[in-house]
Amino acid sequence: MNEPLVVAVEVNLVHTCAMSMATPDDNFRDRLRVQLIAVAREVLTSQGLGALQARRIARDAQCSVGTLYNIFGDIDGLILAANQLTLADLGQALEEAARGAANRDLKARLMVLANAYLAFAIAHPKAWRAVFEHRLPDGAELPAFYAEDRRRLLALIEAELAASMPDADARLIAAHALFSAVHGIVQLSLDEMLGGFNAAQCERQIRFIIEPFARGLT
Repeated sequence: MNEPLVVAVEVNLVHTCAMSMATPDDNFRDRLRVQLIAVAREVLTSQGLGALQARRIARDAQCSVGTLYNIFGDIDGLILAANQLTLADLGQALEEAARGAANRDLKARLMVLANAYLAFAIAHPKAWRAVFEHRLPDGAELPAFYAEDRRRLLALIEAELAASMPDADARLIAAHALFSAVHGIVQLSLDEMLGGFNAAQCERQIRFIIEPFARGLT
């Protein structure tokens, strides 16, 4: 069984006042980090990635832009920290769906995962988009902790395929392909690129991909 997705920070949504970096409170930096992430998540959830700006986040968290950069390195570090929590929420939703379908056949289990992914994207469209819209500057490497969280999402699909695909390399390729197909359908549907959004139609398109794949394996 896959280990649960873990998050490096715990978000406290109660906004506390960040008064001064000279505070004697040894935990001040950690509390301010949590505060900045909470503010960033609120912006991502309500308005999306394009609205997240360092000056705005610092103002709402009642600290300086320099302090934000001191804690996260740059605005990308803050975005990754906020997106990491969205990945954790998504992972939890998928894990719960997988546990609920554990006794069903492969086709049903994959459809349950796909539908849980669709439901999360519908429920949290802007935060979900921010995970895939954000790009690091050219030459910057994705932090290992973030790459590992993304890897765990793929591992959920790999776990469903393990009994039918013993070869680890083939299983990883299949998991990538399935995720890419489902994500593409969900994104195109939510973007209304091929017509107005229709959740039932989106689910049928996903089923069109998953059913023949599952039949081929079983």
